[in-house]
Amino acid sequence: MNAKASCGPQSDPEFFDALDKLFAQYPRAADKYAIKCMTLERDVLKIDFSKQIGVSHIEDGRLITEYVDRDPTREHGCCVWGRGECLEKCEPAWL
Repeated sequence: MNAKASCGPQSDPEFFDALDKLFAQYPRAADKYAIKCMTLERDVLKIDFSKQIGVSHIEDGRLITEYVDRDPTREHGCCVWGRGECLEKCEPAWL
């Protein structure tokens, strides 16, 4: 893939400047969170997060994320949020 990155400080400098200030204000939270570019999921895999959710687990030393239809009966803790909604659920032991 030779596409230019559409995410990160070079493409959204004001957002990352504000985020740096926020993390400086809350250093303990800064060590718990990271920003993830969702371009691969949205543009390449065509995930519709209003209908699907990622479910992650560890398998043979690898982190595996599968995207499944949203099911409110599934019991996992949320580990990826976007615009106020859960985008990915992870094994409860990780949280």
